[in-house]
Amino acid sequence: MTSRTASILCFVVFLTCLARPPRARAWGNTGHEAVAYVAWQQMTPATRARTIELIKLVPTLTNPDDPSKIIPGYNEWLSDLPAGLSQDEQNLFLFMRAATWADSIKHRWLQDSDIPPTGRSVEVHIGFRDGESHGYWHFIDAGFTPDNSTVPPTPVPNVATQITALRDAIATGEDQTLEAYDMVWLEHLVGDIHQPLHGSARYVKGASDLGGNKVKIRMTTAMKKQFEGTHSKSAPNELHAFWDDLPGEGQPADVLPDAVTFAKDLPAVDSSQLNDTDPGGWAAESLALAKSHAYHAPIGKDLQPSGSTGSSSGYLISTTYFNQAFSDAHDRIALAGARLAKLLNENLK
Repeated sequence: MTSRTASILCFVVFLTCLARPPRARAWGNTGHEAVAYVAWQQMTPATRARTIELIKLVPTLTNPDDPSKIIPGYNEWLSDLPAGLSQDEQNLFLFMRAATWADSIKHRWLQDSDIPPTGRSVEVHIGFRDGESHGYWHFIDAGFTPDNSTVPPTPVPNVATQITALRDAIATGEDQTLEAYDMVWLEHLVGDIHQPLHGSARYVKGASDLGGNKVKIRMTTAMKKQFEGTHSKSAPNELHAFWDDLPGEGQPADVLPDAVTFAKDLPAVDSSQLNDTDPGGWAAESLALAKSHAYHAPIGKDLQPSGSTGSSSGYLISTTYFNQAFSDAHDRIALAGARLAKLLNENLK
């Protein structure tokens, strides 16, 4: 291969990456904070105390090229807390806020990619000096196809491999700053892996829909208002964002009360489900739910209904579909919180 050919190929790959829509965040800030709320209720006093010690080590990250641009850490989270909270309430809200950190670093000045780098099967012992935001840690592209498309092997690292690696790392009694980094990632990733569309990639006509990110949807006016009634000015128009935003949408500090309200209404978890401590099994649950519910009618096999254009370019979400998805979101967030509590109680040193 000539150097000119290699340069052209690299440029084509670069353009292809630009064309890929960014993967949405699982559950949005409300959902992730709700997972943390559920976990906090089931964590031991010793585990709660240890998480707060580690949260205090989360630094404010500053853009080296523009000091005015920051990624908030503990100091900012503390200053954002509402007045009049007891110490226990402050600790709860700090733990909830920490669950959103892994999303707050995405699409900033850090190196951001949803495609795992070649030559890495797992990533550990990194810490807050990391220059990457690791978008590919948030999901697992376990592929399936309704039309006999070729499905490639599941890429690694992914959310399942990373939960396992970070869980094992915090169990070793590693350096405190590394443990703080790993803990806030685990808070987030355990929520991610329970979102059905973070555990799947549907291949149609030989191409991935990126976990539903490329599947167009539309909603009735009344249904849109349920999304816009949170802190959002617009309702989602693609399938992945629809599932992400079921618990609510908004900035991390703003939605803390919403997350508490949502979490208090969650169903009890069947204790037998906590016996499965394998993140691979959690991912398999999400894949199964994606197949049976997320890609259920009215969602068709194509990215949008055949022949649709303009404002009618998406699948119209039915009340039946919405109600089932909303119920699934409740169940999965409740289970994620319970599993997060068990993971931290048993492994955090």
